[in-house]
Amino acid sequence: MIASFTSPNLRKACWIVALSLTGASILLHFFSFTQVGGLWRDEIAIANIATMPSWGETFRALPHDHCPIVFPAVVRIWTALGLAQTDTGLRMLGLGIGLFVLASFWAASQMMGKSLPLLSLAIVAVNPVVVRYGDSIRGYALGIAFIMLTMGMIWRFIETPKLGRGLLAGVLAVVSVQTLYQNAFLLLAIGIGGVVVSLRQRQPAKAVGVLGIGAVAALSLLPYVNPIRQAQSWWVVSQSGTNLEITLDRLTKLTGPFLGVWVAVVVLAVLFGIGRAVLVPRRNPVHELEDLPLFGSIALILGAVGFGVFIQLTGLLTQTWYYLPALCFTVICCDAIVSRMHPAAGVGVLVLAVGTLIYSISPSAYAALRWRQTNGDLLAAQVARTAGANDLVIVHPWYFGLTYGYYYHGAAKWTTLPPLTDYRFHRYDLLMDQLATTNAIAPVLEQVATTLRSGNRVWVVGRLPLLPADGAAPASPPPAPNGLRGWGDQPYSEAWGLEFRYLLKLHVTNATLVVDPATNSIPINPMERMTLIVTSGWKDSAPTNE
Repeated sequence: MIASFTSPNLRKACWIVALSLTGASILLHFFSFTQVGGLWRDEIAIANIATMPSWGETFRALPHDHCPIVFPAVVRIWTALGLAQTDTGLRMLGLGIGLFVLASFWAASQMMGKSLPLLSLAIVAVNPVVVRYGDSIRGYALGIAFIMLTMGMIWRFIETPKLGRGLLAGVLAVVSVQTLYQNAFLLLAIGIGGVVVSLRQRQPAKAVGVLGIGAVAALSLLPYVNPIRQAQSWWVVSQSGTNLEITLDRLTKLTGPFLGVWVAVVVLAVLFGIGRAVLVPRRNPVHELEDLPLFGSIALILGAVGFGVFIQLTGLLTQTWYYLPALCFTVICCDAIVSRMHPAAGVGVLVLAVGTLIYSISPSAYAALRWRQTNGDLLAAQVARTAGANDLVIVHPWYFGLTYGYYYHGAAKWTTLPPLTDYRFHRYDLLMDQLATTNAIAPVLEQVATTLRSGNRVWVVGRLPLLPADGAAPASPPPAPNGLRGWGDQPYSEAWGLEFRYLLKLHVTNATLVVDPATNSIPINPMERMTLIVTSGWKDSAPTNE
């Protein structure tokens, strides 16, 4: 890792630990691959978008998900090659991308000061949460790899502004922003860092070159402007916003016990990078590596600010994996800075790396990866085997319909609360129509009653809310946006679930819990942990209130 170390033994120790962390990370990736199971709804959404009948339809569907065209294109090509016929085939793609990210840590660090990525390996590469989410069928990990490679290549261009390096940096910059929208904010931070360093070196032509790299990437995003603007009309359904408390909670879940270490490293790296540029005179002639800490510090600070701006602009309730790009970008910046610090700082990083290496081979790290992304695939298969053709399946909440519809191949009809006409990806536009409808689930409740009266069964997949203790009939919210949270779908989903459960309480004579995920031996992603209940029988009399 540490170019400034003069002790051969210390450098050798750094190499041994870095290679050991890399090997430990590879083992964690492969172990996660054997445990993760089927795709959950977010992965299914992007897989369905990627494999639509034509490239044009794929592009037009992009605003319904989280990323531009590159990742869907990768999935589409993977599928065209015949490698995505099973969940295992798609999981292999995720595994490959996860290992590509690991390789990009090394490549970026080598491009920036020929250092070792000890911090990246210690804080990110052997983090089970990062491994789990990074290997999922989403665009985050691929976007992380490309933004790190872009940063490394822009620094190479700053070191020696050759045409080939500039062109390669431009290509990587375009691919980077075409993989994740938030990479545009990180690229802006890198670009400003490059411009500041170039001007500090009194080389304005180099600064123009860096600006040109960023400008090409920015122009490549123009085709998305109108689709994204139009998508805001339906994304409002899920825009419940975030705050500092939520952000800290997500970062804590992402970094685990190392949040304090991560924050301390970031603060020290920034102070060193900026302070060194201000307080230490530059040598003459200039050696470009003197400015690497300044470059990394500016990119880190502005990247964090830009990422925060992006999160606020989306208005979404953030999830843990949303912060993967920020964490990885921050750590690779710190690697670039720490490599130029006093050897004592490097010793501290080495100690940290040894500690995380010990953790990465412990049972705790592997236990954290014993995790299925969903049990929806298992439930869909079970219903397909046992439900009759005249039975009815109700999936709730509605978004579980993406997973159920992807895996279900049975004879019984199924629907959600409320019913939608398309479950390939998150159709918030269709959901908005239902939110604005009075008694949106009335047709489904009538189907339920008809099925039970005829002697057939109703299967319930998902999660139903608990009825009030007083047993009172649940109240229906007014059509959106007149409810408590405007277009927010959560209160409506809760109310629909209560209405359905109340109907079952009043009229069903038999209800059996077939699958209780709490009894599963392997933990299931809490975002998609479903129960399975089968109900039958019908009674017209309502129970008396006590």
